[in-house]
Amino acid sequence: MIVNARRRLGAFDLEALEEATRAALQRAGARLLEELLEETEDDSAAPVCSCGAAMRCEGPRSKRLVSLLGNVSLRRLYYHCRHCWRGAVPLDHDLDIEGTQYSPGVRRLLAVVGGEMPFARGCELLAELAGIAVSVKAVQRQAQAIGSDLAARAESDRRQAALRGFPPQTGAPIPTFYIEMDGTGIPVTATAAAGREGKDGAAARTREVKLGCVFTQTELDAEGRPVRDGSSTTYTGAIEDAEAFGQRIYDEAWRRGLHRAERVVVLGDGAAWIWNLSHIYFPKAIEIVDIYHAREHLWELGRQLFPQDRKQRRRWVRRRKKQLDEGRIEHLVRFLRSLRPETPELVEKLRTEAAYFEGHAERMRYAEFRRQDLFIGSGVIEAGCRSVIAGRLKRSGMFWTVDGANSIIALRCAQISNRFADYWEDRAAA
Repeated sequence: MIVNARRRLGAFDLEALEEATRAALQRAGARLLEELLEETEDDSAAPVCSCGAAMRCEGPRSKRLVSLLGNVSLRRLYYHCRHCWRGAVPLDHDLDIEGTQYSPGVRRLLAVVGGEMPFARGCELLAELAGIAVSVKAVQRQAQAIGSDLAARAESDRRQAALRGFPPQTGAPIPTFYIEMDGTGIPVTATAAAGREGKDGAAARTREVKLGCVFTQTELDAEGRPVRDGSSTTYTGAIEDAEAFGQRIYDEAWRRGLHRAERVVVLGDGAAWIWNLSHIYFPKAIEIVDIYHAREHLWELGRQLFPQDRKQRRRWVRRRKKQLDEGRIEHLVRFLRSLRPETPELVEKLRTEAAYFEGHAERMRYAEFRRQDLFIGSGVIEAGCRSVIAGRLKRSGMFWTVDGANSIIALRCAQISNRFADYWEDRAAA
């Protein structure tokens, strides 16, 4: 009847009706929540202080709380120890709201939006989509606090494993197990970059995030090319030195079933730290230099040898790529060393590139790797550098502290690796 009347009057606005109904339901839900959580005095429930003395109930105390249903006022019992003068509110501990004005449900939302997008935009979306009004600083603090907790738990697990040793793994064999590593810079504050040298001797403005991923492969596509197993990719990373990152990526690989793998493959670019870690932690792995990275070396060399003749450059690179793709690295190295350029700069460039290909020769047997049905490109980790790191931490106007960046990186890795829900459940249970 009301709808029909409003249609006749031309004043029907479904969106406004929806918003008003949602607001009314939230207010009613908030009042119900207050009633459900209100405590009454019960002498038998009085806690025992850490000093051993019985605590005395001093009556209810109010606490303002931001919940998924809006702002609520909780009345909880406050207990006091007359022996050591400590105070306690047991219900705050039980509800996981000690030292915070945000409910667990709201904190989870703050972490989700803070890990996915800039804090200011997350604040706007929370207000628009969930009707939760919080400050930008609240999104930042809660997202970083939960990210820090994720990182701390992972570090604790690594230390425990180092002390006790990794237990034996059981389960089905994994046909092919991939580990990829890469580094990407993010903008940091002046304090975080202090004492570090940037390009051309200038002061550094970035810090390198070391990122690793693990995934598996069991099948080939219709054309006989390897296919990554669906939902098998997980990420881990931080701003840290190579030694610490080595322990991190090994822990991730072990968690994913490293010792059940029939073949282990390490893929990366030409960075020395990647192959050093591979030798230490994955000594039996098949090592492969990303083929696109290797080809880029040829293109850069071609640009310097033929700066003006584009056609000749393309012809030269095409021939060298054929040697590279076939894994005939020794032929490529001999050819590069046979060239006699006119300038000392090109002589040095050729010497450097020949040494690069020679040093990675066994990691560039691409024809053989193809015959073994292996990936020869590190596109997964490069995509991870864009989606996990750059898409969140390298936006315009962002400058991070090391701790702040590492907390968001831990949060991002958990979200994209589909581990955040498990972490939240474990946290609630604890």
